[in-house]
Amino acid sequence: MTDNKTKVLIVDDNESYLQLAEMALAGEHRVVTAADGQGGMEKAKKEKPDIILLDVMMPRVSGLEMLHMLLADEELCRIPVIVMTANQFDSSTESAFKVEMNVRSFLRKPCPIDRLKKEILDILTKEKSAK
Repeated sequence: MTDNKTKVLIVDDNESYLQLAEMALAGEHRVVTAADGQGGMEKAKKEKPDIILLDVMMPRVSGLEMLHMLLADEELCRIPVIVMTANQFDSSTESAFKVEMNVRSFLRKPCPIDRLKKEILDILTKEKSAK
């Protein structure tokens, strides 16, 4: 039996959030997690996810650094990214992320699970129809 589930990579240094998001998404998706941007890049290269949920503030490699690393990698640069943060950024910081070609959405944590699921579905549906 083949697994047709889309693969979601969640990169976040908050272990509780990782577990919650993984449980919430595991029914519809294959979920892979990483605790920082460095681990996120390693998992992205190995797993080739369909979409990435990316925290902004993380140790070792930040969300913005990981975004730039993804863009520099020919195999990973087209993976859509949802940037998620608990921090209150001003609009210029949010704009800095939104100009990156792989960023499709910017959500604040905590984000209701239904909204997160809908956002993932909407982005993956748009990506599929654009191919």
